[in-house]
Amino acid sequence: MIIRLSDISMIKMSVNPPKSVVDADYCVIKDGTVHQYVGIGWVEVRTATQYDYDNIPQVLTPHCSQCCHYECLSNATMYCNKLQKRITARKQPCKDYDER
Repeated sequence: MIIRLSDISMIKMSVNPPKSVVDADYCVIKDGTVHQYVGIGWVEVRTATQYDYDNIPQVLTPHCSQCCHYECLSNATMYCNKLQKRITARKQPCKDYDER
């Protein structure tokens, strides 16, 4: 199970949490650790085990190649249509990042 980071950070967990997160006792796996929602935010619980990967949804961290502005050129370079230039993968996506 994979969910996007925007699904977790943009919603109010008390109002409309994703069903897969509710079924996993309000837990997600992010960067190899299990995080649980405790009412005021996300708390790191433990390092994820193989059992956790099978039963708890993983958070997909944003990457430039998942952006709707991304294009792969014929010479295998990354190109951003929004910035109108070749790019390299960033640790954090730019301000124009959009997953649509």
